[in-house]
Amino acid sequence: MTLVTFYIAFIYASTVIGLLGFAEAVLVLSAFFFLLYLKRQVHAALQIPITVADAGGKVTVKLKAENKSRVPVMRIRYHIRSGNLFERKQRGKWQSGDSVYYGKNVYYNYFYPADVGNYVFELDRIRVYDLTGLFYMTKRVFKTASVLVLPEPVDVELRISERTRNFYGDADVYDDFHPGHDSSEIFDVRPFRAGDRIQRIHWKLSAKNDELLIREDSQPCACPLVLCLDGWGRRRKRSRQFYKRYLSVAAGVVFSLMDVQCPHYVAWYSESRQDVVRIRVDDEESYYMFLTGYLEDCYTKAPLEIKQLYKEKYRFDHPMHWITFTTDMNLELNDSVIARLNDRKWKDRLAELEIIL
Repeated sequence: MTLVTFYIAFIYASTVIGLLGFAEAVLVLSAFFFLLYLKRQVHAALQIPITVADAGGKVTVKLKAENKSRVPVMRIRYHIRSGNLFERKQRGKWQSGDSVYYGKNVYYNYFYPADVGNYVFELDRIRVYDLTGLFYMTKRVFKTASVLVLPEPVDVELRISERTRNFYGDADVYDDFHPGHDSSEIFDVRPFRAGDRIQRIHWKLSAKNDELLIREDSQPCACPLVLCLDGWGRRRKRSRQFYKRYLSVAAGVVFSLMDVQCPHYVAWYSESRQDVVRIRVDDEESYYMFLTGYLEDCYTKAPLEIKQLYKEKYRFDHPMHWITFTTDMNLELNDSVIARLNDRKWKDRLAELEIIL
């Protein structure tokens, strides 16, 4: 527009039109530098207050914008990319925000995830508009947040034998109710009784209390079972229902083992560490630790079988049983396939299955 004004002033040799074109040029430059100033004064961030949700539940996405200038920004737009890591692709969308005044401003968006997995939200850029709301400048941000949508565990029938329940081995966790034979940890100290061995007398406490006291050793709560979960190669794509089924069955096996009070390790190949990792599960807290850890870091296919990598890393651990759940939907117990869950009748097969350990 300014160039057109100068062109007309040149054709008609008009000083007045030339001055008008000069005023337009000053106005455009002033608007440009003013918008540049607003762009530098506005900062945006992304936050998800509750980072765990159920499929179909409401997830709150908090957009925070801080304006360090006294001049309000009448319009701002946020470009947010989001996607489930199981699908390995993200979709971008522009979202309009309200006016950004001096200080901190908070806006809320809501998201309803339909599938389980790890949803990552990335605020990669914003558009800061001038007072007219017509012209804008784009600012790069790169703020991320994630939410874990947990699977619903399916029921898995388990029967634990006394041999498995009384499995003895090394562990960092000890039985709170029964003494054992691990002398590295003291279970209790009690008065001496007839028939007690002299080697078990706690001489220091006995001298202090002026009576003979017996030291009872602790019983380590070793894990008789290891559950190996296959990783997900990035080149192989699966349907949403496949991921949902796999995660539901894996969560169901872990939850059922916890429910029958069978402590166990869950092992998988970590993308961030490039190594096999494990989590001990024996209560609800450790169960949810497994779910969050697995959903955050299970997106790389292991170079070797998980069981082989586990034996190499934890060579002093000798569990009684191995359960492997492959990405081909085969459930294996001690290298024998006990259930194939890769078709539509997988629920019927799982309902008829009873795992005896």
